[in-house]
Formats: sequence, C-alpha cells, structure tokens
Amino acid sequence: MLSMEQAYARGKNAGELAVKDSNWLKMAESVMEWARKNYPASAELDYRREILKLEKERMNADLDLTKFPECKKWIDVVRAEHKCFLDGCKDEWMTAHQFNWYWFVSRRLNTRYVRKTAPKEKCTGVWFGNGIEGPMAGQNLDDIVRPFQKFDPPETGPSGKLFPKITIVGGASSAVLCDEEPENIFPVDVFEIMPEDIKKLTDFVNFLYRYREFFGPGNLVFADTEMNSVAIEKSNCRMGMRWAKNGASAVTACSYLTPEMNAFKKERDRISYEMRGFDPVDNPDYVFWAGCEKRYHRLLELVEKESSGTPTLEGLANIMLDHAVPFPDRICLAGEKDHPLQEDSNWTLTSFSSVLFGPTRRTLWWRKEGNKPIYETKPFLILGEGVKMKPEWKKGTRSEDL
Repeated sequence: MLSMEQAYARGKNAGELAVKDSNWLKMAESVMEWARKNYPASAELDYRREILKLEKERMNADLDLTKFPECKKWIDVVRAEHKCFLDGCKDEWMTAHQFNWYWFVSRRLNTRYVRKTAPKEKCTGVWFGNGIEGPMAGQNLDDIVRPFQKFDPPETGPSGKLFPKITIVGGASSAVLCDEEPENIFPVDVFEIMPEDIKKLTDFVNFLYRYREFFGPGNLVFADTEMNSVAIEKSNCRMGMRWAKNGASAVTACSYLTPEMNAFKKERDRISYEMRGFDPVDNPDYVFWAGCEKRYHRLLELVEKESSGTPTLEGLANIMLDHAVPFPDRICLAGEKDHPLQEDSNWTLTSFSSVLFGPTRRTLWWRKEGNKPIYETKPFLILGEGVKMKPEWKKGTRSEDL
C-alpha cells in the first residue's frame, strides 16, 4: 500500500501533469460528449456538477472496516492523493473527473439512464505462460477514432524483470446496461490494499471476490510469479473466473463466457431492450452483443489451438491480428459496423505481442495509420535492453527497411 508520503507525491505529480497535458481536457470533453450522445435519458444532467457531487459523496462515504480490514490506513491515503492532485492542478472539477468519471459511467449512467446503444470498446488480451521462448503477452486497443490521439511505439522492449507479485497481463472493457449499483462507494484500489502475503492465485481470486464491488467492470487476465494465470469477468458487483487451459488465458470485450455471468448479462440485456422499446432481437445492441460473444468464442478457440502445441510469438501475433473470418467473429477490427443503426465504429488502434523474459525478449507493435487496418501495416520491432538483434526477427517488420 502507498505510504502517505507516496500518496502526496503521486497526487501532486499527477495533478501537475494533467494541467500541462493538452490532451487531458480534450479527452475529458470527448468522453462527456460521447456520454451525452449515448445516454439520452441523462440529457438534463449537468455532468460537471454530477461529478463534483460524486467526488464529495465518495470521499465522505463510510467503509466497514470489519468487512474490509485491509483498508484501515487506505482511507487517509486516498484523501491525501485526491487533495494533492487538487493542489497540483488547482481545479476541483479536474480532480473530480480524474478520479470519478469512469465510475460515474458504470455505476450511475449504466445503472440509471441505460443508453441508446451498447458500449462499443472491444479490446483483447492474451497470455501464454509457456511459449517456446518463454511467457508471452498480447494486447489490442480497440476504440473509436479520436483525431487528437496519437500513438507512438514504446521506446524500450520488455524489461525482463520477473513479476514480484500477481500481475495484470491482459484486459478488455466489459459493462452491463441496467447493472446493479454497489453499496460501497468509497474509492478502494483492491490491488493497492491487497496483502503482500497473497501469492497463490486461489487466494488472490478469493480476495478479489470479497472486494468485488470496488473494481471493474471489465475482463482481466492475471498471472502469478510462476506464470500460472486466471481470467476474471466482472460486472459492477458480480464476478466469474476461468482458470488457465494449457497455460493460457485470454479475454475480449463486451461479453462474459462464465455461465453465471453470461446468464446475468443476458437477463439485464433483455431488461434494457424493454426499457427502450426495442425489438428483442432486431436491435443494434442484440446484434452487437451476439457478435461479441461469437468473437470471444473464436478467441478462445484460437488460443487453445496455439497452446495445444508450443506457442510462438508469430502464433500470438496472428491471433491478435486475426482477420481470417468475416466480422464480427474476427479479433482485429477495421471500422466495421454491426447494424445499420449503429453510429460509431471501432478500429484496432494499436496491438502488441511480446516475449516478456529471457535473452530473446522483444515486442512487435502495430498502430493504425490513415485508413489502413493495422494488419496491412508493418510492425515496429522493439528489443529489450541488452538483447542482440537476430536478422530473422527483422523479416516483415519496419526494421527490415532500415
């Protein structure tokens, strides 16, 4: 857990960086514009006022320390970080937005105001614990195109440092319309307050389940120090898990495949259709969510096939850039739409596939350029520090042209 001094420093530094970042306000305005368009039932809300009110409510909320004893020192740490972010940026609304916007969307807009169409973010995360060159991770960032966003390749490849604790190695967004609201609203970072003696994935999962109101929604992959993994599927207040198969785990967005989570989401989906007067099948959300589920099944099939042998970096990259089948099953996106009434479309904006440890650690990194899907571009090849280039690695990458 952060010390008070660390909380002060982190908050102050983040606040100062935010006020200097020309894209911070652009992104804040962009996500509010997105919400205004997609949650028409919230048209009368003053988002800025609501976020300021929510910051005060959450900072003053009770936290039952008999249920959550690990948070005894956490309350003061959170308040210190928020105060110092405000000291750094000198703006109460920026502070409120920084710490509450995405919580507001999932715990207020999704629960009270439904929305016109389903959230469209579609990221994908894949983990192989026993690749031919060692553990590997792949991650796609999928979203609508925002012209002010620029994506530059990382300057360095994988550090090769072993995981000191159980670590997030992949993730994707996944939320439920008409979801439940948590009883506990004080901000708790479950990964910050988690006891250091939790080493086993089973203990880790049990801890997350006890704190399930405080994190997510989303689908996440975690790996322990021995490279075992688990996939967690989260709504606001519920949680399912899938243990690794052949040392591999994977998640994609906007769907759940664990049976209890899948059933819960489909029940809430039906309620959302009724609330909006939608046909139960011929509507943009049903088509979108059905496509997400097909895509999730395809992802797991591809991962299982690769992990049934000895996974390679090329095999991982082929999964992340998969476009061998028609949309929506395909993993890599190129601005396709699910339904004629869908307004926004998603692109895979960036993708990476990495060998994380050992003497051959390196990253293949793609980005969308112009109107080309990323699988029509060459990747950047980024070596870990001290790794010696092998000529065969350059083939098909931008390094081949240097």
